[in-house]
Amino acid sequence: MRLTVLGSSASQPGAGDASSSYLVTGGRRRRDRVLLDCGSGSIGNLLQHTVLSELSAIFVSHMHPDHYIDLIAMRYGLRYGDGRSRPLDVYLPPGGRDQLQAVSEAISKTQPFFEGALNIHEYEPEAPLTVGELTVRPFRVVHGIPSHGMSVTDGRSRLVYSSDTILCPELEAAAVGADVLLAEATLGGGAPDHHDPRTHMSAVEAGQVAMRAGVKTLVLSHFWHTADRSRARQEAGLVFAGNVIIIGRPHVQIEVESGLAVTS
Repeated sequence: MRLTVLGSSASQPGAGDASSSYLVTGGRRRRDRVLLDCGSGSIGNLLQHTVLSELSAIFVSHMHPDHYIDLIAMRYGLRYGDGRSRPLDVYLPPGGRDQLQAVSEAISKTQPFFEGALNIHEYEPEAPLTVGELTVRPFRVVHGIPSHGMSVTDGRSRLVYSSDTILCPELEAAAVGADVLLAEATLGGGAPDHHDPRTHMSAVEAGQVAMRAGVKTLVLSHFWHTADRSRARQEAGLVFAGNVIIIGRPHVQIEVESGLAVTS
């Protein structure tokens, strides 16, 4: 499998970045293409790697806009010019369908808004879903609203995505033995820690998860737009002594089995 970072910013995209979005490709000739989250500005970066009609499915970790709002742009692209022959499957967390429907009603009189472009489902946490040769298992983590990490495997390698979360046993358990942990580090690199209650991890905490879970490679992402990403990498390195710590930026690509960046 290959992981491509499309957006690595938290709520507000940093300059030249987009909000959370990650493309996982695998299967024969890497024709299985799963998008994890679809945050603000991510589609423009996605189109540098594939066309919308070649996506296999989208999984949304939780219903904060910086993780799903480009589904609106996705709908327009698929409906009015991409040439896809069937709707694209989108998997939302429980309750996500009603929230997305409310957003669509607020912006458009055309209803049902997503018909013909996106086929909206809701996944059940812990229930694996098969997309081609990839298996995606959502699992609960702890955030300000219901949030779900994702474990993705092709049977040879495994990627675990933290979603937005605090340091929690659920994430550590899911990450055990993963080849790559893609972890949020919102409070790293000097970012303001003003949430009360706290709803995000620091880079040090991301490193702690990686260390305890025995992962090969840690990829840090979901940075506050003012964060010093090099500093965040140093912070994670204080507690994680794995093979590599990679800073997520648009178009960084990582081979999941080896844990090595192939482009940056």
